[in-house]
Amino acid sequence: MFVLAYASCTKPVDVQLDPNKAYTIKYKNDDQVVKTRVSHDTLRLDFYQKVNFLLDPKEYAHSWALDLIQDFSHSYMKDLHFDAVATAGGYAHDWVPINLNDVAPEQKTTSTVSFEGKQYTQVSLTRVFEFYSVLGSNQAAVNYQNALLQTNTDFVIYKAFYSYNNIYSLSNDGNFKIVYTK
Repeated sequence: MFVLAYASCTKPVDVQLDPNKAYTIKYKNDDQVVKTRVSHDTLRLDFYQKVNFLLDPKEYAHSWALDLIQDFSHSYMKDLHFDAVATAGGYAHDWVPINLNDVAPEQKTTSTVSFEGKQYTQVSLTRVFEFYSVLGSNQAAVNYQNALLQTNTDFVIYKAFYSYNNIYSLSNDGNFKIVYTK
């Protein structure tokens, strides 16, 4: 007599990520704030990134990674170097992780929210990019700072998308005004 027994102990197969789809990733953001200060001949610009993503809970439950790219090309910061807390391991120069699973744990929170009558998973990302611009003198740094305080046309572009095994969904993009403060 032969008895065949089959038992499955594997995780159910996850839904395949569609590279031709822009999944539900909505932004619930305010203006992005940059605090300026002058130190000797250097203009320091602390970009306080605060991004709230509203995600479909079923999509976010997959084993996909939520990714974010920030584009500073429409701001004074476009060609500047920066330092930032990148991962739990600490600071990095001119680099932050795109995969939000890799950011420092204190930079990302997740909650359930209701918005316009629908339930979402809200992922909040909060981190600081410490940009700097070395100028010829203290006065030159002060002059640039004063000019930036009058600027109201700069903005940052966020591109959020999912990824899994080197497959990337289409991005959901948003433009957010940059406000320079002292």
